[in-house]
Amino acid sequence: MTEMDFKAPQAQGDALAINNASRILPMLWIGFYTTLLNIVTLTLFRFWGRTHFRRRLWSDTTVGGEPLEYTGKGLELFIGFFIAIFTLMLPFAGILLAGQLFLGPELLAALLLPLYLVLFFVMGVAIFLARRYHLSRTRLRGIRFAQTGSATGYGAATLGYLLLTGITLGWYGPAARIRLSRKLWNGAWFGSEQFRFEDTPEAAKEPVYASFALAWVGSLVAYGLWAFWFFSTFGEIAVETGGAPGIEFILALYGSMIPLILVIGLFVCWHEAVMIRRIVKSLSVAGAKFSNRMSTFDILELTITNILLFVFTLGFGFMAVQMRVWKRIANRMELHGEVDFSAIEQTTQAAPKQGEGLADGLDIISNF
Repeated sequence: MTEMDFKAPQAQGDALAINNASRILPMLWIGFYTTLLNIVTLTLFRFWGRTHFRRRLWSDTTVGGEPLEYTGKGLELFIGFFIAIFTLMLPFAGILLAGQLFLGPELLAALLLPLYLVLFFVMGVAIFLARRYHLSRTRLRGIRFAQTGSATGYGAATLGYLLLTGITLGWYGPAARIRLSRKLWNGAWFGSEQFRFEDTPEAAKEPVYASFALAWVGSLVAYGLWAFWFFSTFGEIAVETGGAPGIEFILALYGSMIPLILVIGLFVCWHEAVMIRRIVKSLSVAGAKFSNRMSTFDILELTITNILLFVFTLGFGFMAVQMRVWKRIANRMELHGEVDFSAIEQTTQAAPKQGEGLADGLDIISNF
């Protein structure tokens, strides 16, 4: 990690600016009344609250001074959710319940493995369908975005890459993330212009595996050093107290874990910043290339302050938390090159009629 990686760099050169001007108080208000109305409506208002949040967030985001437009509707999300519940989630839960009631432990264990493999496949399908809905409901200068490709193909890729990541103890993770991003973005369109995900020289310079190695190995080393120091220093206290640890031991334990978490968090945040830059710098559309200046400090500061924001607002600030992530990424992005918007025609790709119900049912979707 270089010293510059901890700073928020300034924009370099002429570029088409991407900005988000969202403010925290309006987002706190949306999160507050959405949470209250969710209680009254047994969580059903979340579809309309999510739609309001997206419309505000999209309109606050500009590309070359022109705002994005979100055209999705709460009713679409509501219908999509119930379709997913009755066509997938209830049958899945029914099979699992029947297995627990009528099968022995050995047969139940044999049933669970293929069920969870199917679930991972469905998660990939859900992510693809949610993204297709998001892009189809997003416009810039009146031109609609679109997502093409195979939902089942993406689901199969997600399952395969998850298995490879597990077998390799996480080491295939960065490659999996890049490959899945390529699969999505090469099927994305802005009107008649298709996005391109390529291994550009700028993207290739990002130290993906160096940062991952530091996060993986560094975390283990940091934990090992901490454990050795802690138990060699305070182990006698635990032995003397016998059963339940005393207050001195508990304070020492949690107090010493704070710097450990910060050190590990620093390693992980560097890798996350590298991955974001690697993916964004691989993107281009209509002959213009994207760049990104996300830094380690950005990720670390956002993580800490968002946790505090969520805790001190008693959970009402969850939309403000998501807005702050979107805003930071958007304000660290630029689009280099001239885009002739007048030459871009409206997309001919069909838009889905329902929302991201499957992803919502699986609880793997954020408000954006």
